[in-house]
Amino acid sequence: MQKTKLIAIGGIVVSIIVIVSLIVLNARPYLRVSQVVSSPSQYHNKNIQVIGIAQGFSGGNFNLTENENSILIDMSGIPIPIALDNGIKVVVTGIFNSSLIIVAIQVLTQCS
Repeated sequence: MQKTKLIAIGGIVVSIIVIVSLIVLNARPYLRVSQVVSSPSQYHNKNIQVIGIAQGFSGGNFNLTENENSILIDMSGIPIPIALDNGIKVVVTGIFNSSLIIVAIQVLTQCS
């Protein structure tokens, strides 16, 4: 009886460890514009997800801003989301260049 309980407890512990590991590995928190701007070399040539406010959008490239911080978003090569407009919160996924440019792979707009 004791052996069965130990095996069951061991199985539960292993299951919890596996579940937590999968959650941690698949979690990809958004970076803030200020985080990226304060340490651009850390993200150079990396695929990152950044959240901020769209500014300067007039049908193409735009700036992703947070307070006084700004990153240029290069939209060439991807479809422009219909809901993209100045002043809305967006998440940009793309390859970052330490000259404060993200070549966008995807732009997600907030739901209205």
